[in-house]
Amino acid sequence: MENWEKWDLKYSIAEFIVPRLEAYKNEVENDNIMSIPLWIEDHSLPFILDQNRGYSKEEVSLINKEWTIILQKMIFSFKSLLISQNEINFEELRRRQNEGMQLFAKYYLNLWD
Repeated sequence: MENWEKWDLKYSIAEFIVPRLEAYKNEVENDNIMSIPLWIEDHSLPFILDQNRGYSKEEVSLINKEWTIILQKMIFSFKSLLISQNEINFEELRRRQNEGMQLFAKYYLNLWD
């Protein structure tokens, strides 16, 4: 490992995680995988999530859309460390970064296929 990779570790981690989260999100968007935590709290689905029931193809697609929104917030958080976000004021940027990082921590163990 290079010394520069350890000096500001958040950038090294962001460089590693962004392309992987984007590839994962792409699989979810295309309904190739369904790994959304069925106990997500804030969702706008027209049905109740229950890990003990089966889901139709249409429901899986809706669940994956909801999961994609969460994944995009995670991606933004990491990507914003690497790419300047000048169109957003500092307070809004920090709020969105914190939201994405909290979601990443919350759903870290659910990033599987």
